[in-house]
Amino acid sequence: MAFKHILLGTLMDLPTHAYDMIKKCFADFTPANIKLNEGRIYNTLKELDKVGMVERSVRYKEDVPPQKIVSITSTGVEEFRRWLESTEEEEGHTKFDFFTQYPFLTKVNFFKFLDDEKIVEKLMEQLLISNKRLERFDQAREEMIHKKVDEYRIRIIEYGIEVEKLRSAWLKDLLAEHGITEPSMEEA
Repeated sequence: MAFKHILLGTLMDLPTHAYDMIKKCFADFTPANIKLNEGRIYNTLKELDKVGMVERSVRYKEDVPPQKIVSITSTGVEEFRRWLESTEEEEGHTKFDFFTQYPFLTKVNFFKFLDDEKIVEKLMEQLLISNKRLERFDQAREEMIHKKVDEYRIRIIEYGIEVEKLRSAWLKDLLAEHGITEPSMEEA
């Protein structure tokens, strides 16, 4: 993922303080207390400043210390639009990216070393996790709609919901192979 393009895209919305940039960009998809690598943000902004894609200014307000504000320049807008309209970084770099996105699959890869009872137990645990994730995703979607979040950000959470539904269906299929056809909500 092109970190510089994430920063440029965030600045397309409005000039902001450097530390707030990532929070604003991913506010709907990350926890409120996201741990950011401040050094990466500031180093990337420094590089972008050097090549004329961003500029810095100081904003003064009453009763607030001066803030260093970062704005995107026309050169930055051109680079951001070039990247956004390109196919750059859309393919991904891993052979099977779904494998890295769902770490549980690493364990499934070795299920042949477990007895059936333990496999069912692991699958039921994952189904419970999946059901809880679906609840949180649905709640997040409703909150985004209520807050009138950009429609494409809502579409991203809807993508996540569909992926989670597919994961849940896959787990249910595996459970059915072990004779569990309708896991109860208490179990899963």
